[in-house]
Amino acid sequence: MNRFAGFCAIAAAGLFIISTSAFADEAGFPYTDENCGVTTVYAAPPARAVTLSNNATELMLALGLEERMAGTSYMANLKISPQYEEAYNQVPVLSPLVATTEQLIEVEADFVYAGYPDGFSESRHTRDQLHDLGMKTRLNTEGCNLGKFGFDELYDEIRSMAAIFGVRERGEALIADITERLSSVEEKLEGVEPMPVFIFNGGESAPRAVLGNTMLSHVVSRAGGENIFGEVANRYGQVSWEQIAERMPEYIVVYYSGTAGGQVVGDPAGELGKGRIEILKTNPSVKGVPGIAGERFVTIDSVWGQPGPSSIDAVEKLARAFHPGRMGE
Repeated sequence: MNRFAGFCAIAAAGLFIISTSAFADEAGFPYTDENCGVTTVYAAPPARAVTLSNNATELMLALGLEERMAGTSYMANLKISPQYEEAYNQVPVLSPLVATTEQLIEVEADFVYAGYPDGFSESRHTRDQLHDLGMKTRLNTEGCNLGKFGFDELYDEIRSMAAIFGVRERGEALIADITERLSSVEEKLEGVEPMPVFIFNGGESAPRAVLGNTMLSHVVSRAGGENIFGEVANRYGQVSWEQIAERMPEYIVVYYSGTAGGQVVGDPAGELGKGRIEILKTNPSVKGVPGIAGERFVTIDSVWGQPGPSSIDAVEKLARAFHPGRMGE
């Protein structure tokens, strides 16, 4: 028996018990989840969920689901948002990178939730492989989205997760809170001229940009900015220094995760955040553009940059940077 087949045998024995738990009588079940081409039927809420990204972790904690979580992963050395820290500390951290199949088996996961598409892959574990092990899965739909992604799509994601866990009222409360804060920002920014913004995703020989089909590009627009590469219908991609110089961004959003080359970075804010600012300031092709010459940089890590409950925090932070006179700070 190979290792994967062995996992299947263990899962079949161990996870069947969970699937027949007392949750079966809860209202709203069975629930059918249509997600990125995968149909999953839930007879009851999962009891031992594991997250494969920081935005997935924050969404579950924002819904008050820490008692249904068997572990988190892929926070690297980034920090959970302060409002979720107490709940986060109650859940085991399985890995600073994406939890392995072995780790998922060890904690008897019955649900695996990824906020990025790389949580599920041939090199780690596909959704089909995890389903064969008795684990249901979900991918934040930005990861399979072929078009624009914004708050409406985030609200759909929240509602789907709330339905899977039988906490629909919590989902609606979270959406109401985000909507209220978003409306407050919009009122303050009414009538402002959008600020041209470059969202830098690293690269020295050739720059990488955050493009139009991302939550972060939408967040920039809701904060009174305009992604200078927002018309590009993709999530991330390479652009050129010359294009950046021609489009004259007034602000630079420096985006970074907690890893580089697949390895955990010791100090992401310093090595990646500040490091990328230095790359821009010393590049002769772009050091004269307004946002760089004026040192108008704002850093956003992946905890806030990926779609999740902290997307509204990112809107507020960027709005304060782009339009301090309107935001009162």
